[in-house]
This record gives sequence, C-alpha cells and structure tokens, in this order.
Amino acid sequence: MSTLSRTASRPARLAVAGGNPVRPPDRGWPAWPQPAPEAASALTSVLHSGRWAISSPHAGELYERRFARMFREYVGVAHCVPVDHGSSALVIALESLGLDYGDLVLVPALTWVATASAVLRAGLVPVLTDVSAQTGCVEADGLDLDVGPRAVIVVHWSSVMADVPAIVSTMDSRGGVVIEDAAQAHGAQWLGRHAGTIGRLGCFSMQHGKVLTGGEGGAVVTDDEHLAGVLEELRADSRRYRSDQARPGELDLTETATVMGANFCLDEFSAALLCAQLGTLDEQHEIRNRNYAILGKLLDAVPGVRLLGPRPDQTRLSVYEAPIVFDTLPEGRSNADLARALTAELGVRFYPPREPLDRSQLLRPATKPALAPLARRFNELHRDRRFPNAELLAGHAVLTHHSTFLGDEEDMVDIADAVAKVAAAAGDAW
Repeated sequence: MSTLSRTASRPARLAVAGGNPVRPPDRGWPAWPQPAPEAASALTSVLHSGRWAISSPHAGELYERRFARMFREYVGVAHCVPVDHGSSALVIALESLGLDYGDLVLVPALTWVATASAVLRAGLVPVLTDVSAQTGCVEADGLDLDVGPRAVIVVHWSSVMADVPAIVSTMDSRGGVVIEDAAQAHGAQWLGRHAGTIGRLGCFSMQHGKVLTGGEGGAVVTDDEHLAGVLEELRADSRRYRSDQARPGELDLTETATVMGANFCLDEFSAALLCAQLGTLDEQHEIRNRNYAILGKLLDAVPGVRLLGPRPDQTRLSVYEAPIVFDTLPEGRSNADLARALTAELGVRFYPPREPLDRSQLLRPATKPALAPLARRFNELHRDRRFPNAELLAGHAVLTHHSTFLGDEEDMVDIADAVAKVAAAAGDAW
C-alpha cells in the first residue's frame, strides 16, 4: 500500500487541529516493558532465596554473577561488572583509568546529561564535541585534540553506532582512552563486533526504557583483567569477589581495597530480571530492525524527510529511538510542533531530542559548590564553542521509542502516512 496514496485519501486537516487522525484511536501500540516468560519465576526465586543483594551471606549462586557471565558471553568480552545504573557505569569506568583531577574528557554535545555529569562526578572536566549530522555520533576527524583530552566517551546515539575503530586509532596516537557509552546500543554490531567491546571500556544502562531493562541497572564490560578488578572495588566499597568458594553464611566479597570505592551494586531482583530479559533481546531486535528497514523505505517517498541510517560497517542495528529527520520544516513550525502533530495522528508519543548539552539546564556544575574548580574550567572551555550539527539534529529530528517498532508492517505504514501528512501540512491544516 503506498504511503502517499493513503495519505492523499485523508482530510488535509491535522488531528492536532481537530482533523481525523491517521490511526484509529482503538488501534493500540506494543507495551513496554514486556516481561520475558521466565521473569516472574526468576523474581520469585530471589524473593525466597534469602539473598537480595551481593552483600548477603552465601547460599548458592547470585543472580548478579549469573547475569555478569551471561552478558559478557552475549557481547563477547572477557569481563562484565554489573552496577546499579548506567550513570554509575560511566563513573567507575572513568575512575578505573586513574586519571588526574581536572583532566579533560571529550563528550558528545548531543546526548543525555549523564554522559557529561559522570565526568564531573569522577573529578574530571567534560569537553563537549559536535556530532555528525548524518549519524548523530562523534567522529574521529571531529575530535578536539588540541585541548589535550585524556579520554573520549563515544555515545552510540538512538539507532546508530559511531565509528569506534577510527576513534580508537586517533586517540591511541595521542595516548588517550576510548570509553563507549552503549546505553542505547545493546546488541548493535560493527563488522560483527558488539557495541561496548571495541573501546577500552564499554558502559551500558538497563534503565526502564532501554531495550534490555531490569527497571534500573547497568554494566561495564572490558577485556582488561586489571581494570575489571578495579571496577569491582569501585562499585562495592573496595571489595572484590573472593577467589575461593565462600562457605554458607560467609560473604562472597573480600576487602581487597586497592582503591577506595562506593556502593553502586546491582540488586538481586534487577539482576534476576535481566537474566530473564536477555533471553528475549535478540528476538525483539529482529522485529524492530525489520520494521525500521520497512519504515526507511516508506519514508524515501516523502520529500525532505529521512530516517537516520547507519554506516555500512554497522552490521546490526539496536533500535532505541528512531530519529526521523525533517531536513525542511513546514513554514513557521518547529520539530516540537511536528512531534505533537505526529503524536495526535498516531496515538503514540513522538518527541524532539534533548537540547545540546551546552544549553541544557541539567548540566550546571556550578550549582554544586564542591565542583567549583571543575565548573570554572568547564565554563571557560565552552565560552565560545558552537555545535552546529548537534543543533541541526536537535531542531530537525523527531524521535519515537523502540517499542513502537515491536509491531508489524501496517504500523510502519501508519507512521509513514502520518509523517507525509504532517510534512505536507501548511496554513489552515494546523
């Protein structure tokens, strides 16, 4: 069924202005989260196990350790250290590198605030970097090496992976480290290698909205055995898992204390839920990725509109949010207007990206007195910086959650019809 022919048969007036919507209100969308078949039994198992945290007395294998093993095998890496949140993953990944107070870390200007605030929490200074207008990710030739960064956090944004091999090559030449923020990229692959496994360290979030969720949760993955041990201490108050078998009633942790840590441990309920949810992840990827490809082809027929697409080297998608880019906005309308219009047409939420971090009210380190020296340096570095590509995507893209892609081809036709209708609307149609 043609997108344009279906749209042409509908009244031109937009639903947001009182017209008939593209999608009938009685047609719902897939819910999120979707509990895996084993989720309830896994949670019940924890409830009656007597072990609700990794600091509980030994009485059989912890789900936290089980998830660490399952996830490292899933992404193909030697070590996985689970944590309570994706933000915590970024903090301990940075702390594990042993950088000096106030060292500079490059961070994309277009990302969730935690990528930058984690740098400050680790006693370092984020330096915002523009992204590619085609991918929404930082690129090797866009890194500001003149400031002398010690590390870069590379975010895989929405549905697209950054070219991490090229960025690793560039940073290696300057003695810098690459950390992957793969919070939006569980299961994505670059030439067969999983997101999070190409840089020195990879960080994941398992927050409620992510494609792999335990409600809250996170993980750091690495092939570096030394860093893996340091990461364990940083997230468990200077304790690592013991090398011998704990007896009943003893703790599985031992106070190795080579570095002072904090408590960022993943609880057993979230760990058990993640073990169950991991079993459904690839099946959901297949559905989302198939629908993403269908929508991309349908949008080819809509002038001035494109679906953000991966580079050829990205051999597998992980659709977190779908960025629909309106290269030309209807006269007098913003992408926030378009998002509201699409929401009204389809009955599922569409929304603009967050504003670039240089003007985000969520990134204000000066509001914390303890961060004053870092905040002053941050403000100095960004006084004259501009991020035109981040601004372009923030002002021209409209996003929708990955659950929208767990439906079928008919759902994609509805989205394409709505996009065509909104893109063509003018004057009284609003």
